[in-house]
Amino acid sequence: MINDSLIKIGDKVKIGEKRMPKDFAIIYNPVAAAGKLKEQFNLALKTLDNLNVSYQIFKTEQFQHAITLARDAAKDGFTVVGVGGDGTCNEVLNGVIKSHTNALLGFIPIGTGMDIPGAIGIRPDNIKRACEIIADNKTGKSDIGLAINAKNEQRYFLGIGSQGFDAEVTKRTNESQKSMKGTQNYVLNVLKTVWKFKKRKIRVTQDHGKWEGIANLVAVGNGPTYGGWMYMCPKANVHDGMFHITIINIANLPLLINFNSMYSRNFQPHPKVFEFVSKNVKIEMVNNDDEPYIAQVDGEIIGDLPITYKALRDGYEFIQPQKNEAEQWFQEKYGKKFAKYVNKLRKKGSTYYDDFIYLPEDLRIKYNTNR
Repeated sequence: MINDSLIKIGDKVKIGEKRMPKDFAIIYNPVAAAGKLKEQFNLALKTLDNLNVSYQIFKTEQFQHAITLARDAAKDGFTVVGVGGDGTCNEVLNGVIKSHTNALLGFIPIGTGMDIPGAIGIRPDNIKRACEIIADNKTGKSDIGLAINAKNEQRYFLGIGSQGFDAEVTKRTNESQKSMKGTQNYVLNVLKTVWKFKKRKIRVTQDHGKWEGIANLVAVGNGPTYGGWMYMCPKANVHDGMFHITIINIANLPLLINFNSMYSRNFQPHPKVFEFVSKNVKIEMVNNDDEPYIAQVDGEIIGDLPITYKALRDGYEFIQPQKNEAEQWFQEKYGKKFAKYVNKLRKKGSTYYDDFIYLPEDLRIKYNTNR
């Protein structure tokens, strides 16, 4: 965890400016996904070589080592690139912020999850394209989240901070041997957790009020996905300066049955899912006798409740595509299913997705024509 006071970040680089660094520092976890990603890592290096990108490789040796490596590389004048899964990418994010240098930061997604690069528009299925984005070195500011636990330890994140059932799944996933792909590994641990998990009563305090009740989980979304592209906060985006909060109170088995629909944004709205938008969030247990929920951000456990979250608008400058290519990937993979679901909702009188920033243009035109 990072114990710094709130860090002022992202002031020095003009949006979209192409800045040539001293060099790129590649921060890489050689044991990510049980060390089975060497071929993908070598493909990334070969692609960077072909693109005439100058870099130095820094390999992590232990848990949270990427924080130190990223901090030191940023202080040495490097532009920092996290290469790996969500754990590595989150550590690199926190290390660069801790450097107080405003060093540019990019990601090449390989490994488990890959939701963090997706939050800033990097698609999860194309290593070569991710390398091209690094080589192009175009930048943009994105929102980030800050989580603060009861010990006043701070952790920055790009994706989702959650507590309850999904954090228990994350803990199991992190502790398990990652012998499968990120999504498959996450789903396996969902199955292991669902039969033993006990729901508890929590309190969620936001900018405009409080919610109190029994809940499986609370997800605080800066970005929309976790767990290998599960859209738990389906309308969240990193350009509105707000958290999109999802609170679920569903029996464990029905929740399990519905999990698959979250990958295609076909789950919400739901009568037992409560959603809010807020810049600040505090989540705590109601009953002191209950075992507190654990919390995680970007797949990293940050402690027990209570947890406070703060949304930082335009919080950091990233090397990223100029259009959201992760949303393009979603449309390629689930576009027809998503469009069918949106039209089904409209027939029922629901306008749930009508304000969605990435709603495809054909759905917007079709809806406006029929009104």
